[in-house]
Amino acid sequence: MRTPPCPLGHRALITAAALVLAACSVGKSPDAAAGKDGGGGSAPAEGGQGGQGGGQGGQVGIMECVDECPAEKGGIEIGCKTRFMFGMNYAWHNFAGDFGGIAAWDKRGVAAEAETHARNLAGIRAHGASVVRWWMLPELRGEGVVFDANDRPTGLGGTMRSDVEKALELAEQADVHLMFCLFSFDNFHATRVDADVRTVGIAPIVTDADRRAALLENVVKPLAQAVEQSPYGHRLVAWDVINEPELAMAGPSPYGDPDYDPDPQVEPIPHEQMETFLRDTIRVLRAESKALITIGSASMKWSRAWATTDIDFYTFHMNDRVNRYWPYNQSPADYGITDKPVVMADFPIAGLATANLSTLLESWYSHGYAGAISWAYGDATATELETMKAFADSKGCDVRY
Repeated sequence: MRTPPCPLGHRALITAAALVLAACSVGKSPDAAAGKDGGGGSAPAEGGQGGQGGGQGGQVGIMECVDECPAEKGGIEIGCKTRFMFGMNYAWHNFAGDFGGIAAWDKRGVAAEAETHARNLAGIRAHGASVVRWWMLPELRGEGVVFDANDRPTGLGGTMRSDVEKALELAEQADVHLMFCLFSFDNFHATRVDADVRTVGIAPIVTDADRRAALLENVVKPLAQAVEQSPYGHRLVAWDVINEPELAMAGPSPYGDPDYDPDPQVEPIPHEQMETFLRDTIRVLRAESKALITIGSASMKWSRAWATTDIDFYTFHMNDRVNRYWPYNQSPADYGITDKPVVMADFPIAGLATANLSTLLESWYSHGYAGAISWAYGDATATELETMKAFADSKGCDVRY
């Protein structure tokens, strides 16, 4: 049994049902949590009487933060468990409608289609995945977000809250953990109306201080609060602030990466404006949520883009085009990333032209990546799902939270 140290300030997710306070709780050292702040007795092994000579903390029996199966090659720590974060992108049943619904198109949210989502999450878990990346607001359409006449966000609407609550409940039932992806580069498409449904482009919102503040206060903050208030909130292991923000950016990188090459259909913004938006969003999430935070970077091409933001781990995406220049079979250190763990969070479950799925997974595992989350459950064949399961079975508890 190996017992790695618990880093101070770690936002471990501990369920109330466990009735255990980890030594790596926020603001406490392992010694303080064990009742040693007064320099006296030792911590009880079974949660019994505290040490007699310690301070007040010694009066409560607290078990140590112990991980009985830490990932051998590297991973992400959640609730005192360090695992290779093995998962799948869900990523939606109804694009931009799973959370909040799109009534005009008869697209219903998670709560109204609970049986479908329960079946899919169970299928993901049955094939070895522990973490599910699920998109929330890849476009601002439908009823999920309410706007005033000036496209200023004023709050959550539709079935948004009940959908968030139901998603967490279903994750508990399926024994999976969720990574909620808040936004996407798709949000930067211009405001438009399609078949009586208005989609609000996010670029004018994030570049205007007042409207950006409204988005954070009236949308991001209540979403984070809804998770924390849920009895199943511990099922959210991470927020992915935005999917592939680099594709909605234009101009040079201030950190030495190549210039940005935006998707031709979006309204791009410069790095500085995107970074301000992401920093502000992360600040709100930190204040309201215990979950870890990452940013879904499009490619190792922009490996330095978010190095100065307050994220807990990096996530990068991979496809055949990216692989030509930033190949899959290199370690994070080979790309100059040594300060935080790296998860490959979006790559074809069918594999690449030069590497099948099994090869990709084994390469990232052996090269010290902290996880791999394939794209996507809805696209997977039976053979690909069985390959996922075979990898998980071969690694055992290394890949299971």
